[in-house]
Amino acid sequence: GGTHGSLAVPSLEVWRNPGKRSWWEPLDQKRNEVDDEDPLVLQIRQFCNVIRGDEPPLVSGREGLETLRVIDAVKRSAATGERIELN
Repeated sequence: GGTHGSLAVPSLEVWRNPGKRSWWEPLDQKRNEVDDEDPLVLQIRQFCNVIRGDEPPLVSGREGLETLRVIDAVKRSAATGERIELN
């Protein structure tokens, strides 16, 4: 788990404790609903809508970069068995 919460993949269940960290306080649990449609189709459709100016991007370039940093850290941690710090 992380400092403030955990995410289960692929179920997209999120557990977090919005207060002080504690072994005794219950965690908030939320399941994020996702469309059953092919994610690649949804991504390409949204990208085309952004290019045409029909809608704003769902995430910024900065958010995309941060996501790639997390994915890279997960892969490096899995390969080395070590904890990877992200600043």
